[in-house]
Amino acid sequence: MNQTLSKLIPGTVLMGVLLLSVSAWSMGQSHERDMDRMLSHMTEALNLSEGQQAGIETLLNEVREEGGAERERMNEIRGQLKAMRTDFNAGEAQQLADELGVITSRMAYRMASAQAQVYQQLEPAQQEHFEVLAERREQRSEKRREKHPR
Repeated sequence: MNQTLSKLIPGTVLMGVLLLSVSAWSMGQSHERDMDRMLSHMTEALNLSEGQQAGIETLLNEVREEGGAERERMNEIRGQLKAMRTDFNAGEAQQLADELGVITSRMAYRMASAQAQVYQQLEPAQQEHFEVLAERREQRSEKRREKHPR
């Protein structure tokens, strides 16, 4: 039992870092540092080989580069929407909100695709461990949602 827990705890940390990194990307945080931390946690929790680390690092860098302009545009849109509080234009606000939705959709797709590509680089035992970690992370998220409903 203790061996199982000692294997699950680092992985749980990994899943938390993965989810925090995704949200940090959408909020415009320091992406390079988050990706480095995420890769480090994945390496430790899933015992990644050097080849897996290199492949995943390349993938994460590509995702970061592809999303850079979109993150900047999201921040611009948010600023424009905030500025409208003194002179609200419903048509323009709707267009900006629609654009924000399209960008968010593309980013969510890109992250889901990246997760699938990372998963494919894992060995079957690592994939199994990854699934256990994902389930534990989801259970914790559900508990938080129950405590703090919207």
